[in-house]
Amino acid sequence: MLDSRSLDKHRALVAIELEVLAKKFDRFGWDRDLGTPAHDRLLIDWMDALCDYPLDEVRAACRVVVQGNPNKMPNEGHIKTQIVKARAKFVVKAPEPDANFQIASPEARERMQKMIEDVGFAPKTFGGRTI
Repeated sequence: MLDSRSLDKHRALVAIELEVLAKKFDRFGWDRDLGTPAHDRLLIDWMDALCDYPLDEVRAACRVVVQGNPNKMPNEGHIKTQIVKARAKFVVKAPEPDANFQIASPEARERMQKMIEDVGFAPKTFGGRTI
């Protein structure tokens, strides 16, 4: 999580990505509307929708969306959808965790269990499972 200064800087960098796209397409008089409430609202909507994503993902999504439809100015929804798609592809490609992987050896688990019992910790159960 970003601190407030870092978040403000990140939001500004996300807004720059919108500025870049708008200048590429310049479909609605971007420079003419500079400093107007409508212009500010576009920037704020863009920043609000995309501020939770790293800048490199935002830039990559912008490239993909523009290449996929070079005659249409994308909005923040197009970019967010592309980021989610790219993340889904990454998850699909990620290797499955090893089912036999154990964080601790059986002996270490026994020692940990003994320490827990020695201090009087009693795990709670829910539906027959320890939580």
